[in-house]
Amino acid sequence: MQTRSLTFVAAAGSALFVSAITAQSPASATHAFAAPVRLMAGKQFLGEKRLFPSPVFHDVNGDGHRDLVVGDLRGHLTVALRVPEGGALAFAAETKLQDVDGKDIDFHNW
Repeated sequence: MQTRSLTFVAAAGSALFVSAITAQSPASATHAFAAPVRLMAGKQFLGEKRLFPSPVFHDVNGDGHRDLVVGDLRGHLTVALRVPEGGALAFAAETKLQDVDGKDIDFHNW
């Protein structure tokens, strides 16, 4: 039997959570979500004190690990780089996302 798992990130207010679903086979009707866990970026909660944080996985630095890019209602973009820790989902502290010229990317929605 083939085991498949999917990790996803969800936002609730100003908090970001991660959960996973595991299935034994594509034909299996048994799926179970793991309990959600609040995501940390370094020593702080990911997306903390931001208005409607919206996360997406993307390999920002080309190291083969999916990092988290977080945008919010005000148009601010940050990235939390993935830190490989023995299979655990861990991220470095959030930093502002920058363009190739080193300028912060900000859409100034307000």
